[in-house]
Amino acid sequence: MNIWYINPYAGGPGVGRYWRSFYLASAWKAKGHSVEVIAPSYHHLMDDSTGRLGCQVLEGVSYNFVRCPRYKGNGLARFFSMVCFGFLLLFSLLRLGLKKRPDIIVYSSAHPFGYPAAFFCAKLFRCKISFEVRDIWPLSLIEVAGFSKLHPVVIWLSLIEKFAYFSADSVISLLPGAKQHMVSRGMNPTKFRYVPNGFSFDDVYSANESNSSKLLDDLARLKSQGEFIFFYAGALGEPNAMHLFLDALCFLNVTGETPVKFIIVGKGEQGPALSERCRQLGYDFVVFYPQVDKREIRQALHLVNAGFFVMHDLPIYRFGVSLNKLYDYMAAGIPVVASYNACNDPVEQSGCGFSVVPGQAEHLANAFKKMMLLDESVLIEMGAKGRLFLEKNFEYAGLAQRILED
Repeated sequence: MNIWYINPYAGGPGVGRYWRSFYLASAWKAKGHSVEVIAPSYHHLMDDSTGRLGCQVLEGVSYNFVRCPRYKGNGLARFFSMVCFGFLLLFSLLRLGLKKRPDIIVYSSAHPFGYPAAFFCAKLFRCKISFEVRDIWPLSLIEVAGFSKLHPVVIWLSLIEKFAYFSADSVISLLPGAKQHMVSRGMNPTKFRYVPNGFSFDDVYSANESNSSKLLDDLARLKSQGEFIFFYAGALGEPNAMHLFLDALCFLNVTGETPVKFIIVGKGEQGPALSERCRQLGYDFVVFYPQVDKREIRQALHLVNAGFFVMHDLPIYRFGVSLNKLYDYMAAGIPVVASYNACNDPVEQSGCGFSVVPGQAEHLANAFKKMMLLDESVLIEMGAKGRLFLEKNFEYAGLAQRILED
């Protein structure tokens, strides 16, 4: 089978930290399928700020990069680049299809502007098409960004959404509770498939690689000094709510004698402001590092005591969450402190840590304190529960097969 997987924010080795595209493609290739990952030449989640061009084979997976404008920030330039991808995607797919027609096209809606082009090519080449929903558009713009339902972009996205739910042969959701919403927007309920983010067993082996970097060297030094290390790896934008994490630190009562460090690795428009706030408040126990390759993150996770993340308390999470960073923590076998409110709670369900309601700074601080006071054996047991839960439910080989099921 020839599979085209289109993702406007595709990552992979040397491309970016969001590796779902790479893991699915690798799993399909292992089953004998031919796979093309199709992505824009630039997006803000790429490791390299200069972007990528042309066709490249990365660790056995073929990537085709559609030339699109670069941008900075989260404004009109980014929106223009999204629209350009949706338009220029058509020509790239036509060129690919003339060489070898696909049997199935999977369009992953980090944003949905390219779905009409993917659908047109699916009909032209007489193949199936699946619509994969990571973020629910345009509802995310309305409930998260505060857009009006009558905003032209919202109306445009709403039309694409309805068309995709109606026309796709299957609708793949990363969110477990999204089915009813999709049905209300025109989807036949038999099309729905829940296929969350996950992890790959290949990560386990590559995490044992021995490399040196400032991040890894600093973590090894802190660990040797007996510091309790909380670790965050991810974006530093408004949706990630890291300012809520900083709100909790005033209740933590950290002194110069407290052996704790919070290590934050990532990039985003709020990164400089978060770092400056820590400097002003004297939080020298919070240390920021720039975004690094996922391989380095995997090695770093074996040098820390616990992972953490925070989220806003928003209605959109009634459909659930599927967080790469959480699965990275679970895969490394470390316990987790989380602040979120969703219809699913993998932290509570697996028993791998503590979860608290967002916006309650003192409760979050208490969760950090509680984690720090646990015996090493209890921390190991918590981490093992998360890893076991992940292996049973979220390994990419099984998830990839679920996407192809009739």
